Amino acid sequence: MKQLSFRSLLTGSLLCSLVASCTADTIIEGTSSALDTTGDGDGDGDGDGDGDGDGDPGDGDGDGDGDGDGDPGDGDGDGDGDGDGDGDGDGDGDGDGDGDGDGDGDGDGDGDPDPFCGDNMVDPGEECDDGNMIDTDACTASCIMATCGDGFVHEGVEGCDDGNTDNNDGCSSVCELEGCGDGVIQPGEACDDGNDLDTDACTSLCAVATCGDMFVQAGVEDCDDGNMIDTDDCTSACEFAACGDSFLHQGVEECDDGNNVDTDDCTNMCTNAFCGDGAVHEGMEECDDGNNVNTDVCVNCIYATCGDGYVHAFVEDCDDGNNDNTDSCTNTCADAACGDGFVQPGEQCDDGNLIDGDTCSAICEFEQRWVFATSTQYNGNLGGLLGADAICNARAQAADLPGTYMAWLSTDGGSPFSRFTPTNLPYLLVTGTKIADNSLDLADGNLDAAIARTEFGGMSINTGISCAGSVRNVWTGTGASGMASGGKCNNFTSSSVNSTGTVGRTTAFVDGTWSACGQSTCNLTAALYCFQQ
Repeated sequence: MKQLSFRSLLTGSLLCSLVASCTADTIIEGTSSALDTTGDGDGDGDGDGDGDGDGDPGDGDGDGDGDGDGDPGDGDGDGDGDGDGDGDGDGDGDGDGDGDGDGDGDGDGDGDPDPFCGDNMVDPGEECDDGNMIDTDACTASCIMATCGDGFVHEGVEGCDDGNTDNNDGCSSVCELEGCGDGVIQPGEACDDGNDLDTDACTSLCAVATCGDMFVQAGVEDCDDGNMIDTDDCTSACEFAACGDSFLHQGVEECDDGNNVDTDDCTNMCTNAFCGDGAVHEGMEECDDGNNVNTDVCVNCIYATCGDGYVHAFVEDCDDGNNDNTDSCTNTCADAACGDGFVQPGEQCDDGNLIDGDTCSAICEFEQRWVFATSTQYNGNLGGLLGADAICNARAQAADLPGTYMAWLSTDGGSPFSRFTPTNLPYLLVTGTKIADNSLDLADGNLDAAIARTEFGGMSINTGISCAGSVRNVWTGTGASGMASGGKCNNFTSSSVNSTGTVGRTTAFVDGTWSACGQSTCNLTAALYCFQQ
């Protein structure tokens, strides 16, 4: 026996309720099977009809619908009892279950579904419809075009969207994250010029460009090393360190006085002024020719002069750095020579010319020997021969007489005969009067004239000694021949009244009394004869 389906039961129940003829009757199914070819007489193909024609089940009244689906009465064969054949039970045959027959399921019978946002069709009331429910593209899930301030961050277009178009709240009015470089001065920013340049008036840190911020402001700063040190390559004024900026550039400059004056302690090259730098240091240097050559016009930063010890090329013959005219280089920085007026080594005299017969020959040799009686007087303590010779030379120098001199005096240590340099030259008084032709003539006992003139050419002086009626006397200790004679005042080292010495008179010449006139106690005073050698 075939079992009833749930749909058959449901359909039957509904039909009964609609026709109000179904009570508590139960459905009596036929006994025919699919293999039963004889049928049950109700025409529904299920083989169990009883063919009684009254429509009630099980009584053989022919209530079958003949569609073979087992549901009574609809004959559509779909088993849902609604007779439309689509199995949805709504009776309209469109399969959407809404009973309007248009198949769109909306129950309005027009056959089209209702429009909605996201259906990929821009319907009335929509600005756009891109067929999705995404809020971060150009068309939001509300089918409204994405705009700044709608609260949705439009990918690839907006950096932020806080639902408003206010500035200074983290998201700008153009939906960009607010920060340095957005062109809007935010709290904490001193400036914002909308760029990331560090070389203009507003840096990429939104700080006003200042010297020392490590950013070189174009057209304003030469450099910016981020510090306020004035002794490095970039000063605190953001200028390249330069000589004359008054800042001492360490390791580069020796000094920097902030000026371009080359004549002070610090030159224009920022080096300490020194001799040879080419700049005349005022108050310190006379000249500075920038070299260390001492033979030019500037010597050690002093103008070259005769006597500075440096031979000025093409100007001086020599320069021995002294003021001595008696050496090989005169005070005029000329090489010493006979006739220059200065007696140098090897010369006996130099009268400034090369003429013979004027007392100094053309080869700077004496043409005579000078003789004088001192204009000063002394007791017998003359200091010996050396002391007496020193007196003669001192008196000659006082009178500016040339040559060296010895006293006409004898001691146990020597006499004029043994001490004097022999010469063939005549002996003359400083007045030019000849007293002897030569050394031999001097020692023959007689003179050509009395030695009655001093070193200055005046008359010989009166002394405290009287001899042969004359008081113009000299100490000699020597005879007219030039040999020792008589007393010598203890070798002329004594001024004792108990000692005596030989004296001569300056007024005599034709006899030997000019050298040996008599004896005198050594406490008295007399002059000396002096002979040039």
